Amino acid sequence: MNVTVHIPDAIQERLGKRRDEIPRWLLEKAGLEAYKSKEISAQDLRLMLGFNTRMELDGFLKSNGVFLEYDDEELAHEAETSQFLKRTSH
Repeated sequence: MNVTVHIPDAIQERLGKRRDEIPRWLLEKAGLEAYKSKEISAQDLRLMLGFNTRMELDGFLKSNGVFLEYDDEELAHEAETSQFLKRTSH
């Protein structure tokens, strides 16, 4: 989906962003807010922002002072993946 937003030049200048940076900046801000309010999951946010891995998402979240929140299912999956990787790396 594409969305068009009009931002006055004066506000763009105050944001300190170039015109071509604004769409990504807005997408990131909207995604962060939706994630923090639990409207979307970490996976949704990863897809929304086009990150290929969870590690990329984690770095993005950390750089914005937000940390991944795991539910019980996600923790179990991460534990299984970790155990699998330990078994196959030896």
